[in-house]
Amino acid sequence: MSGTQSATPRQARWIGALAAAIGLYFTLVGLGILPIPGGPRNLHAPLWIVLLAGLIFFLAGAALLLQVIGRANAGGNLPAEAPFWIRVAQYLLGVTMFLSFAVLGSWVALTGQSQHFSGRFLIFDPATTALIARSAFGIGAIITWLATIAFAVSGARKLLRRGKT
Repeated sequence: MSGTQSATPRQARWIGALAAAIGLYFTLVGLGILPIPGGPRNLHAPLWIVLLAGLIFFLAGAALLLQVIGRANAGGNLPAEAPFWIRVAQYLLGVTMFLSFAVLGSWVALTGQSQHFSGRFLIFDPATTALIARSAFGIGAIITWLATIAFAVSGARKLLRRGKT
């Protein structure tokens, strides 16, 4: 039985660059600099949601590239001799990604329209399907907000301890 293998630094650079490029593209679409793929009729969310989704991909790519620069191990942990600025950047990227996911989930939970929800719950009327979907996204959003807070507090404590030494 074979286990999973970590990406090599070269593979990680390519994956990070690809994710960042995809994110940059959708960030520029969300900012209105590039046209919406398929035209405005293809847009089912406000442009700021497209911007946020693009930002998540961009930041994920940047985080992966930062891991390569900092020579993180397979678990994503930086070595003790890694510069403090890399640790701060890693923390800020993580907090921003967590926040972005929490905002996205909250937006769907609070404003999701019934015609955009589909799946196994189609046996119910559209209003019930929307209620089930909003509830699921709402629970996910609450969990993500709590994870964001935990990540932010834990990471800030680690940075403060590291900064004092």
